[in-house]
Amino acid sequence: MSEAKVFDYQFKYRVASRPGGEGLLSCFACGVCTAGCPVSEVEGDFNPRRIIHQILLGEQEELLQSEYIWLCVGCYRCTAHCPQDVEFTNLLKVLRELAVEEGTVSAEWKKVVDEVDRRTQELRRALIKYLWNKGINSLEEFERFYREEIAKLGWVEGEGSNAR
Repeated sequence: MSEAKVFDYQFKYRVASRPGGEGLLSCFACGVCTAGCPVSEVEGDFNPRRIIHQILLGEQEELLQSEYIWLCVGCYRCTAHCPQDVEFTNLLKVLRELAVEEGTVSAEWKKVVDEVDRRTQELRRALIKYLWNKGINSLEEFERFYREEIAKLGWVEGEGSNAR
């Protein structure tokens, strides 16, 4: 028998009262945030609309223990497209802060994720410069290069199957 979910019906108000959470209660679950999210394109279980729904229901414990609040890349595409100005990216920042404050994760973990985000941008810049300088300018050439490089990284899931 599975454990019953615990709901904290004040959770949405705590999130909404923090800087970055102000627009939460304006969400009417249209799904535009999920439709435009690059993370949800490669991680099918990452669903901004579902995360907002969980906040509104008060699923604090489940959310703060979830790896999904750490997957957002902070591109703000969801925010740019949201008709209600909910600012989902900032909601995740609030959830991350709460996860540290509640002791679900360490402050050091948050620093690691912040550093991953920073270095990911460095890698993107370096990759574009490399492709430019090597004259790799067709999708076919890039996909071949990408698959070869991903194959060298054994810890990367999918072994390049997500290349587009």
